Amino acid sequence: MSDDKESKIKSLGLDEALEDLKFLAQKVSDMSKDLAQKASEQAESATDKMGDIVEATGEILISAGETIKSTKNMFDDKK
Repeated sequence: MSDDKESKIKSLGLDEALEDLKFLAQKVSDMSKDLAQKASEQAESATDKMGDIVEATGEILISAGETIKSTKNMFDDKK
């Protein structure tokens, strides 16, 4: 860049504005990374909770099946 262009940029304060823009762009980038990380953590937590729900539902179904089987056997024994 020529000295004339550089002095115009400095006199208009554009060099400071460019530095501010660079700083803000880096800040936005950092915030985006943080948001992506938080979203990832929340998705992982939700997946874990869904796994717990599926496991608990399976245990409930097994217990219900055993209860039904036991009840059926009680009625079959009375015949």
